[in-house]
Amino acid sequence: MSEIDSILIELQKKRASNLSSKDRVKLTDDLQIKKVAFDMYRVLKDQYNDLWKVEEVDGERFLVRSSDPQYTSKEEGAWVVTGNYDSDNVTLSYKKVPICSFSSDEFGFSKDDIFTFKAALLDVIESEEGFVKKVIDRQPAAKVSAIKNLFPELLK
Repeated sequence: MSEIDSILIELQKKRASNLSSKDRVKLTDDLQIKKVAFDMYRVLKDQYNDLWKVEEVDGERFLVRSSDPQYTSKEEGAWVVTGNYDSDNVTLSYKKVPICSFSSDEFGFSKDDIFTFKAALLDVIESEEGFVKKVIDRQPAAKVSAIKNLFPELLK
């Protein structure tokens, strides 16, 4: 895709009123959001019902889509693995609640093999007993406590 095509697509996204075509939205009082877990939000009228993060840019707060809803999710039962737009971070969610993030720096996956990493992560969850507990135990104490309260079945 040429640079002018990219610029035109970005311009169209900014002008569109449909939230599903946007990747970043200025956080205003009229925007209806619901905090679902930790630093993740859902936005009313997002046809993908995707997860969003709040980021501050030049003193203003924006909601930034945490993943490309068309290409970056892989599901297995109640588990969903989602990659971010830069393909350098993967979020593992259980019943639509983010449990843990895996960075490419720490786990060594590249943009080209992020899909393989996501599939392998789901395979390990299904096949390796105790893996989920190990992942949860690596989280901060407050997050572990919240996960225990929401999903006690994960710690068995």
